[in-house]
Amino acid sequence: MTRYAPLLTVGAVAVLGGALFFVNSVADPAAQETPAAAAAPAAPTAGVPAPEPTAAVDTAPAVVETLWAGRSSGNEVTVAIAVKDGRAVAYVCDGDQVEAWLEGTLTGDRLALSGADGATLDGTVDETSALGSVAVGGTSWPYAAKAVQAPDGLYDGRANIDGVATRIGWIALDGTVTGGGRADGEIIEAPPFDPTAPGATVLDGVPVTVSAVDGASQGVQR
Repeated sequence: MTRYAPLLTVGAVAVLGGALFFVNSVADPAAQETPAAAAAPAAPTAGVPAPEPTAAVDTAPAVVETLWAGRSSGNEVTVAIAVKDGRAVAYVCDGDQVEAWLEGTLTGDRLALSGADGATLDGTVDETSALGSVAVGGTSWPYAAKAVQAPDGLYDGRANIDGVATRIGWIALDGTVTGGGRADGEIIEAPPFDPTAPGATVLDGVPVTVSAVDGASQGVQR
């Protein structure tokens, strides 16, 4: 019996120590918290408002109503752009074989317009100028335009020649006028045009109804 006494004593001490640790743990719940639990973030407090969402980007037109006219960097084409309340209208021509009407929008200071046969115009604007690029018939040009006042500007002419609906566009800029027309899908030469007397314009002896174009003009794109 005596040879086992030391073992029994050690066992009794171990049992007693385990019992004391259990009692202390129950009495002090904090002692049971694991490092992972202690490091876990606290749950959101009820009633505390969520962070405010990021403010939306302002898309209001940078310019309410303006008309710009100018030319491509190599003077290949003449460009006119009119905007009003976020809507945009443009005309591009070279007086010969390039002419296109485009429509689109002004969002913030960004222009985005498109026309028939893949024509596009983009750019940025302020009250005095418009800068960007325009593409017609697969060819693209950078352009620069300035804000203009009548009689400079963009003009749209309509006539019926021998039963064929004919449409003409003119851009008046710094004393010069560049125009183009289209009848039955074919580009035609624009008749002479005086922006100070638009009612006197005729084509093949037929009076042409002319109106000044602004950003609110409807149906300008073919």
